[in-house]
Amino acid sequence: MEQLLAKAKIKDSQLKTLITRIVSKNLSSLSEPCFYPELKKHYYELLKLTGLTEKDIKEFKKRRWAGKKEAKFATNMNAIANFYVFLLQYFLSKKDKQTYTYLMILYVIRHYANLMHKHFKYCNPDAFKYAMETLTKTHLFAREKTISNALYYMAQEMIRRWTTALSKNDLDAIGLFMRESRHRVSQSTKSFAQTYYKISEKGIGIKTQESPDEDDENNYQQQSGQQAVKLIDNITKNITVYRSVDRKAQEEARKISKINASIATQITTKLSNTKNSDLIRTIFRLYLKELKDAKQICGKDYEKHIRSLMSIKRTRQEIYFKQQINVLLERVLKDFGYLQKYRKLTNQTQFYITLFLAYYLTMLIRNNVCKN
Repeated sequence: MEQLLAKAKIKDSQLKTLITRIVSKNLSSLSEPCFYPELKKHYYELLKLTGLTEKDIKEFKKRRWAGKKEAKFATNMNAIANFYVFLLQYFLSKKDKQTYTYLMILYVIRHYANLMHKHFKYCNPDAFKYAMETLTKTHLFAREKTISNALYYMAQEMIRRWTTALSKNDLDAIGLFMRESRHRVSQSTKSFAQTYYKISEKGIGIKTQESPDEDDENNYQQQSGQQAVKLIDNITKNITVYRSVDRKAQEEARKISKINASIATQITTKLSNTKNSDLIRTIFRLYLKELKDAKQICGKDYEKHIRSLMSIKRTRQEIYFKQQINVLLERVLKDFGYLQKYRKLTNQTQFYITLFLAYYLTMLIRNNVCKN
C-alpha cells in the first residue's frame, strides 16, 4: 500500500468529481431494464487521475497477496478490483467519508456489471421488467424495489461490516471483504437471471382458450406476445406521457360502477403522470395474464370477469390484479387530496371506486383489441 502511494500522484478534486459523476449516472440508469453498466473505460479514467499505470496495479496486487491464500482466488487477484480497494483505503485515510461511500457503491456496481455480462447473454426489456415484478418479496431486488436501491443497500452493508478492516489494512479481512461483496451481488443477480430466463422461455402474451366459433362471435383478435407488449406500452404512453383521457371509457366505467362523476374525472386526470407508468403496465400485464376466454374481454362476460377479479379474497400470488389496482388508486387519490376521505367511506363505496378504476383501465385494452 505504502509503495503504491509513494508512486501515485492523485488529483483528489478531479477524482472525486469523476467518481460522483460515474456513480450518479449508473444509479439512475440502473432503473432501466437490461442496463449493463460499462465501467472498464472509467477504470482507465480513474487510473489516469491517480498518476498510476496498469503495470503499477498488477505489481501491487501481486505484492499484496504474495504467499497468502488469496493468491488462489480470481476475485482477490483481479487488478481492477485491487485498484478500487486501494482507492477505498486512500479516501478512508483522508477521512473523506462521502467519496469513500461513493467508491463503495461503485465497487458493488462493478460486481453487478460483470455478473450481468456473465448471466444475461441476451436481454428482453419486457421480460426483464416482468421478472422484477414476479420476484419473491424476500429477494433483495424486490425488497428494495429497484436494482439501484438494492446495490446501494449492499454497499451500505459492506461499509458497516468492513470499514474498520479497510482502515486498519487488515489483509485477511480485506481478502474476505472482496470475496463476500462479490458473492452477495452474485446471489441476487444469479437468482434474478433464473427468473428472467424462465419468463423469457414462456413468453409474455395474452393466453386464451377459445373454441373455433367464439372468435367470430365476439370479434376477438388474439395478440401475440410481442403485440401484447407493444399494445401495453402504447396505451401506457398515451395515459402517462401524452396525458390522454378516454372520456367515453370514463363515462362507461362510471355508469357501471355508479360513482360520482367528479371523482371519476379526478381519477382519470391524475392517472396522467409518468410516475404511474410502471404500475399501469403491471396492471395491464396481470389483466391479460388472467384471460382464459375471448368472452372475458370482448364478449358478454367482460363486466362479470372484471368484478370477479376485484372480488378475490384470498390468493397465493405475490402480485395480482386487484392488489395493484388498489395500490394505484390510493396513489391517485392522494394526489388530489381525497385519500383520507376515501378511507372513511363505507366498504361498499370504496369497492365501487376501485371497480371504476379497474373498468376504466381494462376498457382501454378492450377498445384496442376488440373489433367494433
